[in-house]
Amino acid sequence: MVTTTNNNKMKNNILLATICFFLIFSACKKEETKTEPTAFVTTQFDCVAGSGAQELIVNGDPYNTYTPNGYIPFNGYADPCIRKDPNANSLWLAYSFPHIKQAGSNNVPSVAIHLAKSEDLGNTWTFVKNLFEPINMNNPANTNQAGYLDHEVINFLPIANGTNTDWYAVRLNYFVPSIGGFAARPNSSFYISIVKSSSPDNLDNGLVGTIGGNLTHAAWKVNARLVPPDLTAEYFFWNEPALYYEASNGKLYLTMVAFVYNGSTAVMNKNNVYVYETTPNGNPDSWAWQLQGTLIDSTIAKELEGERISQVELTKGTDGKLLLVCSPDDWNASKTDFNHKGCKVLEVKSLQNPSLERGTDGKLKVRTIITASDANDLGSAASSYDPSSVTGILFTKRIKDATQFTTSIWKTKLKP
Repeated sequence: MVTTTNNNKMKNNILLATICFFLIFSACKKEETKTEPTAFVTTQFDCVAGSGAQELIVNGDPYNTYTPNGYIPFNGYADPCIRKDPNANSLWLAYSFPHIKQAGSNNVPSVAIHLAKSEDLGNTWTFVKNLFEPINMNNPANTNQAGYLDHEVINFLPIANGTNTDWYAVRLNYFVPSIGGFAARPNSSFYISIVKSSSPDNLDNGLVGTIGGNLTHAAWKVNARLVPPDLTAEYFFWNEPALYYEASNGKLYLTMVAFVYNGSTAVMNKNNVYVYETTPNGNPDSWAWQLQGTLIDSTIAKELEGERISQVELTKGTDGKLLLVCSPDDWNASKTDFNHKGCKVLEVKSLQNPSLERGTDGKLKVRTIITASDANDLGSAASSYDPSSVTGILFTKRIKDATQFTTSIWKTKLKP
């Protein structure tokens, strides 16, 4: 009896010990595998003296400093777009080139698009050519009005085509009258050009298509008049175009900002960012564009501390994630002008079903914020990024006030 009882006790003790060990081990196991979600961190950068940022200078293309009597300085570099050549170590940079042009007895503020190249990963840049110069012409919608067709805010990218590479670019065009200049630009002259070429330095000789909004005058003869359903009753023109190509489905995506007007007043809460797509076969003037949806509306703009979002660009991050580089804008009523509130870089969830990534807290994933605290109350903006370049994000600083309108591009070294 004693022996049996002891044996039973021993068995019970061994069973109890085994259960305790299992429970302790399980708890430890759970403790070891438990992970806390990593907090999303936004990098913030003030692009001022002493920040480490460096001004980008293009060798062979100095600022045009010609300023006639009665005019304010109007010069610099602006609106950069930087892209890596997939078949070489070269980097290409296209940028707006504001200047004052002599037109007979008149002096007309004008904007051209210039092209530069780097063979050392973006450390130094060399001027290549004047890619798109202002075109002397009469306004086709008002044939007695002389002036220039100007170009700015270019965006471009390469697309593999078998053993070759095609280059595609979009830009904004508008008419600047010789008398009245920028302030007299008719809204009905704004339209988008899309170009296909064999190389960046041949984009000025490529195949061309044109896109207008419902404000674009019929005399400009655009190939496609794209009007989202929610803007059929509004007057708007397209601005700030950007391209992205998805090799997996062979689609070319085009984002544009709708500049909606009520008379001469901007309707900021309707200045949405829309996404269109096409299959880029043949001449761009024959492409059929399909609306995919709205990427950014006024609600998202408010989340990003602006009344609207403009100056958009689509690019890849260092981790291969699709990013949206953009600028929040406000309307400065006292100066009747837009206030650019720096640069923000966000993660994109989808262009097919346009949407932005959000964290577990429901907030937009903003990787980078760049501002310039030394800018005046109309701000700075317009940025570009290619992860192959040592420049990091390129950021446009500007001084726009009653005495000057000057711009410069800065290498922030930030690589989201």
